Amino acid sequence: MDDKGVNGAVRDETLLQLSVPVMFVQGSKDGLCPLQKLEAVRKKMNVANELYVIDGGDHSFKIGKRLLKTKGVNQVEVEMQALMSIQSFLSKMLKRA
Repeated sequence: MDDKGVNGAVRDETLLQLSVPVMFVQGSKDGLCPLQKLEAVRKKMNVANELYVIDGGDHSFKIGKRLLKTKGVNQVEVEMQALMSIQSFLSKMLKRA
């Protein structure tokens, strides 16, 4: 999903060929896969897919201490919210099956 040439194109093509539902969890500050690029690929996908964005998170979902303090949360709480989103997605997909 990066903009660094062939690797990004190959990754995009792989995602477009998937035949199973996909849940993306992405940090808003992920330098390896900009959200705008991911959204463009998601729109082209032929399978159910959802995106959960971890505000302020990097590629590893890590959020800076200052932002965590400002939001009044800790890293574990933020990651638990992401897990709850994944659980919700899985539940929806299982109901469809």
